[in-house]
Amino acid sequence: MTQFDTQVATRKSPPDVFTVLLVVATLLLAGGVAWLYLVNSEHSKVDNRSDGGPLVLVDQQ
Repeated sequence: MTQFDTQVATRKSPPDVFTVLLVVATLLLAGGVAWLYLVNSEHSKVDNRSDGGPLVLVDQQ
């Protein structure tokens, strides 16, 4: 048999435990960053009429 006659396995293997841990950690990190952004935007509101944001406190001081 030559190398061209060999069969190649086309079955897909399931992800290993490290890949799953990486995906879970990435999702947790993204969720934490989004949560901190929302909390900090809410905290930086000057009054109830104006929206908060990352530069609002810097502009007010």
